[in-house]
Amino acid sequence: MKGRSTIRDVAQRAGVSTATVSFVLNKNPKEVISEKVQKRVLEAARELNYHASAAASGLKRKSTHNVGVIFYRHDDAIANPFYSFVVQGAVKEALERNYNLLFAFIESTYTGFDDLPKVIREKNVEGVLFMRHTYPKMIRDIQSLEIPIVAVDNFPRIRNIDSMQIDNRRGGQLAAEHLIELGHKRLACLGPAHAPPSVEERLLGFRQGLEKHDRKWSAQSFIASKALTFEAAHDAALGALTKNKQLTAIFCANDEMAAGVLRAARESGRALPDDLSVVGFDDITMANYLDPPLTTIGVVKEHMGHRAMSRLIDLVEGSDRKVKTELAPVTLVIRASTAKARTQK
Repeated sequence: MKGRSTIRDVAQRAGVSTATVSFVLNKNPKEVISEKVQKRVLEAARELNYHASAAASGLKRKSTHNVGVIFYRHDDAIANPFYSFVVQGAVKEALERNYNLLFAFIESTYTGFDDLPKVIREKNVEGVLFMRHTYPKMIRDIQSLEIPIVAVDNFPRIRNIDSMQIDNRRGGQLAAEHLIELGHKRLACLGPAHAPPSVEERLLGFRQGLEKHDRKWSAQSFIASKALTFEAAHDAALGALTKNKQLTAIFCANDEMAAGVLRAARESGRALPDDLSVVGFDDITMANYLDPPLTTIGVVKEHMGHRAMSRLIDLVEGSDRKVKTELAPVTLVIRASTAKARTQK
């Protein structure tokens, strides 16, 4: 049985030298090869099912075409209803640009170089993509290996790395403007007392949106929860709705929390959306199937992954090394969880 095809087999079938085959398959920009010859080489490679070894090619051009996506072992980013779509966008972009994706895990705490995934320590990837958490020391250790980094929605914010962030502040402002246009005067926002930067930006945007339209902000305008979860939001909202019978609208830091508020509203005897309007953030798939379907701030999640991976590959290829932060646009997605406020005294 004949073994795997070699570059010599391709060259022989195409009637060219092995060097020409290498130049065509590696898309060497320094060599001018006619389209006719390129077509012959590519057809021969396809007919022989020939694939160049990434490792072998890397030895010659110091490139593996490998990029890494790093997750934290105890994080839920892969299954998370938001970040799973971000990952999907990153995967599609990498494949479109003929890069290999290597996935790796890292511990939730970082103590030093030995904690880095093996693919990074041994430089088997040319760039790495992180979701959410970043540790300054870890970033410095990876940069010491001259491996480019792009972080998505990361915290804490680090100045000297490229990142892809959501326009969280604008999203909060859109939520406030929507509720104000519906005539709500007694409204609040709900989020954790100690929130990550992205959530703080959402809540700040909501506050600024209220103040821009001469709505007073007070301690009662913020409902503090213990976490960014359904359960925590449910408990916090139930307490707030019981104490404040005049409250007519709540903006939530994410859609999961908004779902908790919807349940709390029913348990407190509030009709939705007649007695209480609720706005979420993220527009996860579940938002459209809640009862009532959730008005929320939409983020094009696949777009974030696509742009982040595109930026990472640009850094790998050296086309632009200037540090950049890109904001993913947001939109107001109106569904049935918001309505005009009832006349208030």
